[in-house]
Amino acid sequence: MKTILTETEKSDLELRHRTEKNGKIRDRIKAVLLHSEGWSQKEIAQALRIHESTVWDHLNEYKESKKLEIHSGGSVSKLGEEESKELELHLEENTYATSKEIAAYVKEKYKISYTEQGMQAWLERHGFSYKKPKGIPAKFNKEKQEVFIEKYETMKESLEEDEVILFMDSVHPTQETKISHGWIKKGVEKTIETVAGRKRINLTGAIELNTLSILTQEYETINGSATINFLEKVLEAYPSAKTIHMIVDGGRAHTSQEVDLFLQKSDAVNKAYLKDEYSIELPSNTTKLTKKMKKALEKVLEEEPSLFLNDTILKREDLTAIQLLQTLKDHPPHPKIIMHVLPPYSPNLNPIERVWKLANEHVRNNVVFKSFGEFKEKMHHFFNVTWSTILDEAKTRITDNFQTLKPAF
Repeated sequence: MKTILTETEKSDLELRHRTEKNGKIRDRIKAVLLHSEGWSQKEIAQALRIHESTVWDHLNEYKESKKLEIHSGGSVSKLGEEESKELELHLEENTYATSKEIAAYVKEKYKISYTEQGMQAWLERHGFSYKKPKGIPAKFNKEKQEVFIEKYETMKESLEEDEVILFMDSVHPTQETKISHGWIKKGVEKTIETVAGRKRINLTGAIELNTLSILTQEYETINGSATINFLEKVLEAYPSAKTIHMIVDGGRAHTSQEVDLFLQKSDAVNKAYLKDEYSIELPSNTTKLTKKMKKALEKVLEEEPSLFLNDTILKREDLTAIQLLQTLKDHPPHPKIIMHVLPPYSPNLNPIERVWKLANEHVRNNVVFKSFGEFKEKMHHFFNVTWSTILDEAKTRITDNFQTLKPAF
């Protein structure tokens, strides 16, 4: 409903507008006059280049008390110093979506009323801004992350010329349209076609931060076998490296027994050794060994007694494959690759996560792929071609300046 003014009120306001030197007061007068002439609050806000809620405050204050003046030197907070500190602590621990909700809390808690605009002004004065909270893994361990960072810095400082550090991870992008933020003209609701394709590609990659050289490989499934195949490709890519430090998360594809065995020398005593040398194919880890298999193993014990740390192990009636393997001689480590496993829930400590984000920005965000083949081709083109053209951008975003997470409130 528009503001109703008498002819006298309107004349007085127009006269004051012509003589008033304070621009903010002139805005208040214009808001009241324009509203009385049928302008909407939105139209007035656009004309005066002020927030719509500010227009509402001007009109409401004039309606209630004929107020046009403003306090010189800035408004004084209605909350006292102790109350303000208490409210700041409350807002650090609790996230509100709107200033209106905060004003309602203040009114209930302190019996003090704020307009939305007034509450926004209070928030800005006390160092608050309207932004989206950042999610962090709920189960991350701050102490373990700090220990890893310290060990990493020590390893980096003592790294020799023929050693290299790589960060490795896998990603599973889908053909489905990934809607993201972008610059859109005000007042325009921009639409993008979407494709709900669930097909995905499974990529494993590794990055060396000094050169930003990146190696990727696609697999049908990301598992222990895929990890071993990728590690073999890493060995081919760094033939002159004496030691390759590979930093990975603790996913099963990186920590399976299959990968553990690969990270030992090829002549290590393991399932593969028993199969190749003695044609003994051990069952799964928790399966009990048959009498026939035990007899075959007794012959191995006779020929190579040094293989067994415990030469009485075969007398156990309930002997399982894993118990047997645990009694074989210690497996020497891989001659070149050392695997360093990140603390659980620590994507912030793996810079290759930012590579995947860059890939989304350049390939997937707000892009519609008509076919899975097109999507797949564009993803590979990014790593094989585009990557070398955006190294300047990548240098500023992909570093080992690890973000230190803090527990969420």
